[in-house]
This record gives sequence, structure tokens and C-alpha cells, in this order.
Amino acid sequence: MRVVIVGGGIAAVYLANNLKKQDSSSDVVIVSDEKHPPYDRIHLCRLIDETEDERGISLPLDPTVKLELNQTIKKIDRDAKRVFSDDAMFSYDKLILATGSIPITLFDISEVKNAAVFRSADDCDIIRTGTQGREVVIVGSGPIGLELLETLNDMPNITNITLLIRGKHLYSKDLSIDSIKTIEECYTKDGKIKISYEDEIVDKIIENGEIVSLQTKKLNIKNPFLIFGTGIKPNIASFKDSLKSNKGILTNLYMQTEDESIYAVGECAEVEKFNFVAGHVKECTMQADCAISHIVGREVKEFELGVSIDMLKVGEFDLIEVNSPKFSSDYEKILITSKEDKRIDEYFLKDDKLTRFIGINSNVDVGYIETLVNSGEEVDINYLYQNRLIGERGRLICSCEHVYHQDLVDIVTQTGIGSFSELSDFSEAGRVCGRCKMMVQDVIKDSQHLIDPNMPRKTAQDLKREREIAEVQKRIDKFNALNPRNNLTTDNLDAAMNSLDIAKSEVNSWVSMVTANMQLHPNFEQVIEGAVCALNKVPIIWLELADCSGNSEAFIKSTNPAIEDIIFDYVSLDYHELLMSASGDQSETILEDIITNQKGEYILIVEGAVPLAIDGKYLRIGPKGETGIDLLKKCAKDAALVISVGSCAFDGGVVAAYPNPTGAVGVAQALHRDDIINLSGCPTNPTNIVGTLLSYLMFEELPPLDKFNRPLWAYSGRVHDDCERRGNYELGEFVKEWGDEGAKKGWCLFEMGCKGPYTNVNCPTMKFNGGTSWPVQAGHGCMGCVEMGFFDKFANERKYEEEKDDS
Repeated sequence: MRVVIVGGGIAAVYLANNLKKQDSSSDVVIVSDEKHPPYDRIHLCRLIDETEDERGISLPLDPTVKLELNQTIKKIDRDAKRVFSDDAMFSYDKLILATGSIPITLFDISEVKNAAVFRSADDCDIIRTGTQGREVVIVGSGPIGLELLETLNDMPNITNITLLIRGKHLYSKDLSIDSIKTIEECYTKDGKIKISYEDEIVDKIIENGEIVSLQTKKLNIKNPFLIFGTGIKPNIASFKDSLKSNKGILTNLYMQTEDESIYAVGECAEVEKFNFVAGHVKECTMQADCAISHIVGREVKEFELGVSIDMLKVGEFDLIEVNSPKFSSDYEKILITSKEDKRIDEYFLKDDKLTRFIGINSNVDVGYIETLVNSGEEVDINYLYQNRLIGERGRLICSCEHVYHQDLVDIVTQTGIGSFSELSDFSEAGRVCGRCKMMVQDVIKDSQHLIDPNMPRKTAQDLKREREIAEVQKRIDKFNALNPRNNLTTDNLDAAMNSLDIAKSEVNSWVSMVTANMQLHPNFEQVIEGAVCALNKVPIIWLELADCSGNSEAFIKSTNPAIEDIIFDYVSLDYHELLMSASGDQSETILEDIITNQKGEYILIVEGAVPLAIDGKYLRIGPKGETGIDLLKKCAKDAALVISVGSCAFDGGVVAAYPNPTGAVGVAQALHRDDIINLSGCPTNPTNIVGTLLSYLMFEELPPLDKFNRPLWAYSGRVHDDCERRGNYELGEFVKEWGDEGAKKGWCLFEMGCKGPYTNVNCPTMKFNGGTSWPVQAGHGCMGCVEMGFFDKFANERKYEEEKDDS
């Protein structure tokens, strides 16, 4: 696949690099109208003061991406899938327009020597050389203009700068007077900069291609150098005749235009559903991710409006802004200020909900502010005040990746990195929009003396695993802080094991087995053991519907109990008809108490099918004769998690076998829900239930699931592939009838109706009864009891013949 990207900015490079990551075989071409290889426009100020050259602010580009410079695309031939410049043609399979935006000027300055915009490396050359000996006039006070203002202020060969502002504000018209004055003082204290509010250009005199006089409402400036920073507009003039456009090129949520082979991303695109044009790098990269996913057809995602975060670091003040797409002008505002620290926190509220935040020299946790804006929760003013001081992680450094000062220090001290380039293995801080790159470099440099020279170096995977384990431990500690009905601790678990002659080594082996089975790193073994001891902190309702109690029976063997049995003796099975001591009205009271007072906290485990025929009357439960379906709906409504255990709960199982007179179905079908976690099996291996509960407890989420909502770690492996008799299958050694020589020698049971080749579950590796055995090891073929419709399809001793597609 050949992908042509038109544009040479951050969005274009992000697209090219990530397309290559997703599909290394793709042929990617960037066509840019610049003479320079792609660079980071955010750091253009460093070209003006010559602290960097173009190479110093260049963007890293995959070496296999072809780069075509000095090519301005003038035409698209959609039928032939080609784009044309004045002297070249480029064919494509997919075309992505990432041409960005162009600056707005109040009049044509293309032939004026002492006027410029601030958008490219060439503009920087014009500004650097043209400002010599002239009074600089900057029109506009947006973020880039304010950064330019500081750069020019620090250049000794520039003596006078005037900032013209049509309104009464700096940065944003919504800023408070206090914030505006704080910013203004930082600029004007040395006397070089004058700010003229409520002012604008009304006339000019141009002679021999130069402005000799500039007249504003309030000032007359001779021999100026004029810089426009009044705004931008999408750069789409070359494409208006080829593609539908409004403010920008119109796209769907996949950033696809009306032509299915053409995409538009970034400031040149307008998402038609929202009438939205991106204004921040983070939004551009989000759009790029959507386009890439759609092009490669992998984990396709739609663009969504989200909270934007802006940072501006200028001299003596840092500005941070968090803005919701729901922000509107009809707001109320809360200010928390400190004159001593020159700190101002401005909270913009609508209906007691935060829609925007602007902080000057703020210590507020921006991650928390973003969460508050996203959640739509009502604001607690007291909490905001109490957390106005700097937190343990220090100031926010990278808003795109939510990386704070201490986060970077920790990476340096734990890994021993010494440069920005080495950081890429551990964090993308400074690499998304690039605005904070210099700050990130400074933190890395300033932290070098903290590195222990004798410390073993850690990889990115080591740090990620440590963070995951720390989060798991926090979650376990949270559950342990509750007051459970049952009390399982490490000490009394050990005591229980000892009383049953289960050695600690067996426990360790079991923990290792469960950890491996859940496909976690061995480092998780310690928190797995801790999580087992916290399982009883989770309230659990276990319903038995139309079933044989086989899954429950698996946990209550009276002889040679397995470790899982001991655990389930202590698990908070607050309601289980078979195991609980309460009965009748007393048991119903316990159930009602849980579903009423612990909404959103309890886990519902369901064993058995759900009869639906004659309004569910085939199954009545309890002293009131409640139908199974009514009881299920009542208990499932406010459960934090619903798990169906066993084949009957999965799809009806044997209860739903033909002709299914009771109209039995599985839990998910009965509830019309697609979020039910299924642990199919007849019976389900107890360890798989433990593992699923541990996943929820440890990670507050479930592991990856298959198309039937079953954990992949338990249901991805094919029985046939892991079977100890697989070698006999390959050699053609089959049991032909029960008791023959092959049966005595333990040959393959495929000819006797084993369904292992059609069944996905971990029975061969997990086994049953404490890892003692499983059906094939005991001499009977697999019946495929975990698969959909197994009883009618697989529950026999005949060789299975796959159904043929008559079409």
C-alpha cells in the first residue's frame, strides 16, 4: 500500500512514523512545500535567537519514509489517484492531507520587506534580520505571539517593542484582571515592551516595498518591523475544487473525506459532525490515530472531542489551561490567588461543574483537573482550596502525557538515563507536541547527580511492571481496609493450609501456577498471594438457577480439599443457597440487604440456565416463589460485575438441549446484555473462577476476552494442541474401541469422539482436583463442554463431522 501525506509539520511526521509502526511494509511518502526537512514549529523562537538551527528542532522521521521537499501540491486527480505539483506527480493508494494552517494578515505583505508572519523557518530568518534597528510591532496576543514577545525582549539588538491588542486582555478575553496584570508586569517591567490595549492599525504608508509609517488608533510608529500574530485559517485553497469543504476539508469521524481513499488530519480538516477544526497538537495526533486505524483496519477508532490542555512558559510565569469542549461564555468563576507567590487559579463553572481552568504559576494537579472536567462531577470548592499547594509529583512538565517533574526525576534515578533520546524507551514526554521538550531536557540534566552509580539499570518493561504491581497492591490494601464479614489473612490462610497438611511450598506452587495461567510476569506472584487474602473483602452473591449444582460441588469436596476450596471457604459468599447456613426468610433478608445497601460493590456469580418459557414459571425460587429470571434481573441490576459460571449459565447447556421445553437460555441472553463474563465448562475449573476474581480485584478491570466474553488466558488455547496424547495423534495411534490395546497404552481418543480439536480451554494445563488429572488423562475424550451448544453438538462418543456450508 502506498500512502502519500501532503504536509511537512508535526501531524505529517506523526502520521508517517505511526503508519510505519502499524504496517512496516507500506510505502509512505511525505510531500512538503518546505525546503527544510520537517521541524517542530513550537520551537521556532529558538531559530530567531539562534540558540538552535533547523537541525536542532527537526522532527525524527522513520528512515524508510520518502521525503519530497519543495513540492506544493496544486491538484488532485481522484479518478487516477494522483496529486500534482508544478513539476511532479505522485500516485497513491491512500492520500492524507495534513497541510495545516496559514497565518492571517490584515493586508497583503507578500511584497513588503519589513513585515512578516510567524509560522515557518523562513519567517524566522526574515524576523531575525529585519528587526535590526527598527521598532518591532506585534499584532495579537495569543500563545505563540507571547512566546515570540519574550524571545525578542531578550535580544539585545532590539530596543523597542509595541504589542497591539484590539481588546483589553492578554492570552484570553476570559482571564481575570489579576491574571492579565500578572502577565503584563512580567513583560513590561524592563521598559522595552509597551502594550497598547484597544488599539489597531488604521493606516500605513508604504514606499519602495517598505512600511515607513504605521498609524494606529493611538500611536504613530515610524520605520517599524511589523509581525502579524492575529490568527490562522486552514490551508485548503488547493483542494476546495476537489473535495467538500467548509472552514476545513470535511471529514467523518475516521477523518475520511467524501472520497474513501482520501483523509484529512489536523488544522486543515473539519470534522463535520462537530464542525470542529483542531487547534492543538494533541487533537491532531488523536485524529491521526483515527485515520491510521481506519487505513490499516486494526482497532478502528472514531474521533471524539476531548479536554484540551495548553501550557505556556514565559520568563517569570507559567500558564496552564484545561478546556472542555462544553465550555461556553455563560460561566461563573472562582479565583484562588496568592500575591506572594504570584499564583492565580481560575475555575470556570457551569451548573456547579468545571468546564475550564486557567492557572498562572499554579500548583494544582492538572491530571485531577482534567478528570474533574471529564467526569462532570460537581466541584467541591473546599477541596480545590486545600489542594492549591504543590503536590508530591511537583509541577506538570508535559501536559500531553501527564508527566510531572518528580515522574521524570524518578525515571532518571531508576534507569540512569542521561539524555532526552534515552527517555523515549520510558516516556513520550516532550515528543507529542514538543512544547515541553526543553523543560524535559533540563529536568534530565539537573537530575544526573541523583543517579546511584552502583544501581542496576532497569528497562521500560521493569518500570511498567513495578507500576502495575504497585497499583495492584494499592487496590488490595483498599479492600483490606474494609470490614468484611469473613476474615482471611495471610496468617490464618497459612494456619488453614497447615491443618490440612498443605505445605507452604504447595501454596507457592499454586500461586505460581495461577500467575502463569493468568499470563502475568512471575514478579506478580507476591501480589497474587496478597490478592487471594483480600478476596473475602468483595461481597459475592452466588445464584443457582436451573442446574445440577456441579460448579458449586466442585468447591465443597469433603476429602483431600484443594487450595481453591480453602479460599472459597473464606471468600465472602454472602448469599449462596447451597453453602450458606441461613435459609428461608432469613436468607432472603441477607440477599435484599446486599442488593439494597451495596449497590455497585458486589459481584454476582450465576450458575445454571434461565428458563423463559411460560413467563419463567419452570423455575421458582425461595419462599415467595420468585421466578429465576426475575431473581436474576433483580440481582444483576446493580452488580459491579456479573459472571456466568458453567455451561448452563453460558448458553443454557444441558437444560437447553433439544427440544428445550423450558425455553432455557444463558445469562447474557436472558439479560440482553453483552457485558456478562462467561466461564463456561461442565464444570468450570475452580482456578479459572479464582483467576477471574483476582483480575477484577487486582486491576479493577478484566483481562482480554474472546468473542464469547471469556478470559483469553483460560479459553484461547486449543485442547488438541496442549493434550498429552497429541503425539499419538500425529503418529496415527488411535483407540478404536474401549479396552483395546491402544486404550491400554494411552493412545489418542479422536476416533472415539474426542472433541479436543474443536475446543478452546486450559483443561490440559490446569487440570482438576488440585492439578491431579483431567478427562483425557483419565481415559475419556473431551466433550467440548465449554463450547456453544455443546450438549447437542458434542456430547456423544462419536467422531465429530464438521458441518458443511451448503452455499
